[in-house]
Amino acid sequence: MMKTNNRVLLSLLVLALGLALLPATPAQAADALAICNSGQPYLWPAGGANIPFNPDQGDLGPVPGAAAVALTQQSFDNWANNGATSATFTNAGLLPVDVDITNFGPFLNPVAPDGLSAIVFDDTGEIFDLLFGLGSGILGFAGPEWLNTVTCDILEGVSFLNGPAFTNLTVAEDVMTHEFGHYANLGHVELNGQLTGCFECGDTSGPTPDDPFPFPGVIGTEAIESMFPFYFGPGSGTLSPHADDIASIATLYPAANFFATTGSISGTILAPDGTTRLSGVNVIARNVADPMLDAVSTFSGAFTDSTSQADPNVGVFTLNNLTPGAEYVLFVDEVTAAAGRFSNPILGSLPGPEEYWNDADESSDASTDDPLVSVSLFPSAGGNLSGTDIIFNAPPPGVIALGDDDFAEIFLGFPYEICGQTFNSVFVNSNGSLTFGSGDTDFTESAGEFLSDQPRVAGLWDDLSPNNGGTVSFSRTSNRFSVKFEDVPEFFSTGANSFEITLKRASNHVDIDYGNVSSSDGLAGVSCGGAITSGFEQAEDLSASAPRRLNPHNQPARYELFSFSNANDLANSTVRFNGTTDYNDNWAENNDTLSQARNIRLPFDSIDVVRFTEIEPTGGDVDYYSFAGFAGKALLAEIISGQLDSLIGLFDPSGNLIALDDDGGAGLLSKLEVPLAADGEYTLAVTSFADFDLSGDGNSGGRYVLAVDLIDGFVLDLGDDDFEEVPLGFSFPYQGSSYTSVFVNSNGNLTFGSGDTDFSESVGEFLSDQPRIAPLWDDLSPNNGGQITVEFGTGEATVTFDGVPEFFSTGSNTFAVTMRSDGSVTIAYGAVSAGDGIAGITPGGSIPGGPGAVDLSSSANWPVTGSVYEVNPGDLSGLTLEFP
Repeated sequence: MMKTNNRVLLSLLVLALGLALLPATPAQAADALAICNSGQPYLWPAGGANIPFNPDQGDLGPVPGAAAVALTQQSFDNWANNGATSATFTNAGLLPVDVDITNFGPFLNPVAPDGLSAIVFDDTGEIFDLLFGLGSGILGFAGPEWLNTVTCDILEGVSFLNGPAFTNLTVAEDVMTHEFGHYANLGHVELNGQLTGCFECGDTSGPTPDDPFPFPGVIGTEAIESMFPFYFGPGSGTLSPHADDIASIATLYPAANFFATTGSISGTILAPDGTTRLSGVNVIARNVADPMLDAVSTFSGAFTDSTSQADPNVGVFTLNNLTPGAEYVLFVDEVTAAAGRFSNPILGSLPGPEEYWNDADESSDASTDDPLVSVSLFPSAGGNLSGTDIIFNAPPPGVIALGDDDFAEIFLGFPYEICGQTFNSVFVNSNGSLTFGSGDTDFTESAGEFLSDQPRVAGLWDDLSPNNGGTVSFSRTSNRFSVKFEDVPEFFSTGANSFEITLKRASNHVDIDYGNVSSSDGLAGVSCGGAITSGFEQAEDLSASAPRRLNPHNQPARYELFSFSNANDLANSTVRFNGTTDYNDNWAENNDTLSQARNIRLPFDSIDVVRFTEIEPTGGDVDYYSFAGFAGKALLAEIISGQLDSLIGLFDPSGNLIALDDDGGAGLLSKLEVPLAADGEYTLAVTSFADFDLSGDGNSGGRYVLAVDLIDGFVLDLGDDDFEEVPLGFSFPYQGSSYTSVFVNSNGNLTFGSGDTDFSESVGEFLSDQPRIAPLWDDLSPNNGGQITVEFGTGEATVTFDGVPEFFSTGSNTFAVTMRSDGSVTIAYGAVSAGDGIAGITPGGSIPGGPGAVDLSSSANWPVTGSVYEVNPGDLSGLTLEFP
């Protein structure tokens, strides 16, 4: 059974008095906090029947312990006793301890399921003060704790409650009810809470500026949904789940007759192009006769964490728990950052105005689809009014309202191809660039980011502030799309910068026309981003290109980086770029098997030989390269750039897989350091995780840069109290066993079978732990100085510590250990400054034999079996010890 700790998904309730939330949680769905598979939220088993909880033993601030336990049950029952859900909640017994500041760790950060679903009463508030700071305003947090990723079941839950914040029983029940919604796996929603004016919410009850249902007061009503992320105090409605909340819990845990007795509305939210499905859009249905209390909301794409248009759940919404026969209006509503944090990514900037569903008139054209005109919907019991799609109106050409470090998605009106991808929209970033696929708020331009981020056209990527002056506007025809920055200052309102970027449909050309430019720094150019560029493209003088067009076909990033020493000289000029290409791997596209391996001459670097190497298509490609290898040399093969999760393998001349490396995470690149045991033709395979059989079925793709060389040895990158396993390239007989690899430990010793991070050497550990060769086992710190290298010869390997200090960077210690295929060992010392430590060899495991404790400086030759060692070896500088 696979389990995962889900504590990162714990969701917070915050007092709505100028207080902020913690950083956003990982992307999940809106009506469910945690999503298992696309379209499948995590659920408590058995339809939510008898969901267990274990209340704390102590008091909850001013609420005595017994009353707090009773209130816990009551708050859970607020969710269960509505007739719409099958979920029920059962007290499974008190926690074994009274949880407080001294013992809360295992309940907040457990290492394994413990059979408890803790409801922690932080009586004094000290836990919350420690976690979030004094006066944080965070009233509680809760959510699923342990999940079964195979069955999609919730195994255990957890909640922490901030006792001192509960000034009376009503506040306590309000907060508990909210948090126990999260406990059941409900996420935050936004429906009526944003009408209250919390922070900068102040929304209208319909599409802005339409306000057909004025909110009946702020506090003292039951109109605010329980799962709104801010709390407004007693009487605001939190303890009585709103129709919206009941829809959420009943959708996850429906009563037998829930869907048969209520109505539903479903559809898809579409971009102005009418085809792109948009997730993260808040969709609201209000009963015209009871618009506050009989209203339901959800987010499009609520039951998927994917953004791919291939996922059928992207952009889809369903609103349940609607009153049969009632008249509803349906609309999309923007969610502002000030309104709180939500469990899923919210589409922060809508591609058009908020608008009603307008039935047959739905389109992107505001002249025929007035955003403030609605067509009513009348759901029926057991029915689903499907196909109620809303298409955003395309904003008319004109000024784009951008703040500082802001962006807006604008639809082009035609498909535009850049770097082998086709886009229907572009993100206009206030800092002077256009990006494709996602917006960018980064004001610290750099060549590294330009080459590794999204595809980008930068007119002048700099810290610009259109909110402080000038204008940003767009225009389009059927064949051209232009964005114009006019007199836009840099941050702090300095200067004025004017330029216009034009994208051309027919040719995919890019033209940048500059007016007056006052900024001396910044970046200008075109980049295909990290999936296509090598990361090593060099800047150039763009002004030298006029009047010719720059061709990015052989260099997928053409740009210039300006600075105070290389001031911007593009004012009143035009820079033109040809369209990009798809950058196919034509050079290595037919090397998908060992027999088809492309031969390379070492040293090899796919940048130096001007080759575009990539894994394409994803899940259907692996690249093989063959080269001549020689005994006694070590192979150094590395993916030095790329956005794929790479995996590389090495085959010996007989076709046996002898090494494999995956660095274990998306975006991480692979490296092999392997000693070669024989002369012959070796083959290197490049693919992506999780293609461990090297057949080409990896999960990611894109460009990679491969570097391959044969070296005499390599440097180990070891930190403090660290280790690295090093293949030997031969079988090394030692202390009655044979090993093909050794663990080099940063604390001055070598072990076999496993590494060791122990810096507090002792004779007992030396004799009882792993087989070990200890030239100087001490608290050494190669991260603070010196280096550790490995070199290979025919049938031998040498590990050298060169000038490595002790912890706190004191002294310098140099020594080398040579291991040979005949089982002999040599330890050669240079200058050694450490006065303590242990030197010698041992089979470990408390195996008897050998001379034991000796003065190693008394002889140059010692037996290679059994234990022989010296404690505090301060007299070994310049000596060589042989263990034949």
